Parts: sequence; structure tokens; C-alpha cells
Amino acid sequence: MKFENGAGKSQSLRADLIVDASGRGNLTLALLEAIGRTQAQESVIEVDIGYPTATFAIPADMSVDWKGVRTLALAPQRSRGGLMLPLEGNCWILTLGGRHADRPPGDGDGFLAYAQQLRTPTIYNAIKRAERVSEVARFGFPASVWRHFEQIEPFPRGLLPIGDAICRFNPVYGQGMSVAAQEAVLLHQLLRKKAEEADPLAGLAPAFFAGASTVIETPWAVAAIPDFSFPETKGQRPPDFERTREFGVALTRLAARDPDVHKIMAEVQALVRPRSVLRDPDLVERVRAMATAA
Repeated sequence: MKFENGAGKSQSLRADLIVDASGRGNLTLALLEAIGRTQAQESVIEVDIGYPTATFAIPADMSVDWKGVRTLALAPQRSRGGLMLPLEGNCWILTLGGRHADRPPGDGDGFLAYAQQLRTPTIYNAIKRAERVSEVARFGFPASVWRHFEQIEPFPRGLLPIGDAICRFNPVYGQGMSVAAQEAVLLHQLLRKKAEEADPLAGLAPAFFAGASTVIETPWAVAAIPDFSFPETKGQRPPDFERTREFGVALTRLAARDPDVHKIMAEVQALVRPRSVLRDPDLVERVRAMATAA
């Protein structure tokens, strides 16, 4: 392995196993191309999201009955949403988000005007008199991409991509770091199990990719349904998209009324609980009743 040291000089380092945690996985892709290997097939959801972030000082006379506030988009009509949470130093950090032609601007006045047009006024009312104490940092995310390295056989020995190098998630759901951590735990378990074998690296890549796919499946599915609720989103929709979307809409309406259901949804999205908890018969029956009443 070659790398550049702190002095800017190229060095070589021998290693039995290299883990590509470089983010977008360009190092692994470049190696596959260099050795003439087939590139991994990709699942892609073109979300085209823009999300600026700014920090505000909490006004001294501000009194609210919440610690953080989240305004969801009204899919499929509008994609505007926002999330505001407290920071140290008596501040709020606010991220706004929108898709395609409805992406937020990156200037201060435009940021405030965009917040004013969210579906509920809670966020705007909180910041309209607050002092902005940071610049508006603007980012863009074109697409969620899942690279199916498990389809490459045999995969180059002694190399494993991990985290975003395998799958980049839509950042609005906050899943990328959690998935990367779960993959790191998976790799640790596999290496510990194989440590006593004569050839610990034999079969490591297939075992890791199989486990990583299991880890990725839930957050990918959880994100795909709301992403495809916007007609401009490009990609291969799940075969049961309409039925699952209708269930999700009714579940969200139920969660707005029942804090316990809201907690379950948040825990599934944050990967604290498995997606299977949403198939609990009692919960499914309540969701169906909510859909029928709509």
C-alpha cells in the first residue's frame, strides 16, 4: 500500500488487509479498474437534495415547550423540511432541506425566507428574531448509491471497502454513521472468528459483504419509500412501492397522535430496533384503521 505521510512524501506500507474507509470508495473502484476487474453493479436513488445549515443564538426571552423541532416535508407536493436542535453555548443549529427545484438558498436572507415557508411556523417563529451566529453552510447530495461488491467473484484478496465506500445514504435520515459502525462490528467479529484459521483472509470478503448487505437492507428500504414519494426522484422503485407508501403515510399519521408509535418509528429509522417491529399485528391493525379513516 502506498500513502502520503505528514511531510508530503510517498511511502509504502506492507499490509495483509486494507480497509477502504475513504468515503465514496474511489480507491477500491480505481484498483478494480487497474487490475481489469468488472466494476460493481449499483442501485441508485437520485434524490437531488440541497441542505444548508446555520447556527442561531437562542433569544434570552424565548420560552418554548420543546427541546428540538422537526418539520417534515409534505410529499409529494413539497419537499421542504427542517430540523433544529440545541447546541452548547445556548444556541440552536438548524438544517433546512429541499429537493430538485425546491432546494434552499445559501444566503442568510434566503435561508430565513425559506424557513418561513415550511408547512408549520414553529421553526420560523423561533429564529425570526434570533441572531445568526454562523455563516450558512450549504451542501448538496445528488444520489444514494449502493455498490454490490458481493457480486464480484473472487473479490481482490486483502481489500475490503466499508461504510460509504459500499453504500452512500441520503443524509436527511441520519443513517450513514450507524451503518458504518455496524459494519465495523461485523468485521471485528469475522476477524476474531477467523483468527485461529490457517488462512484468516480466505473467504473473508464474501462473508463480510453478505453481512454488510443484511445491515444495509433496512436503512435502504426505510429511505427508499419516502424518497420515491417525490415523482422527480429517479431510480428503480420497489415492486410494492404504492402499498408500502400508503402504509407509511397512515403510520406517520398515527405517530402524530401517539408518542409511543412515534418512538417506534424513530428507533427503526435510527437502527435501534429492527424494521420487523413495524409488522406487529396490533400496530398493523391500528395503521389499517387509520388508513381507512382517511
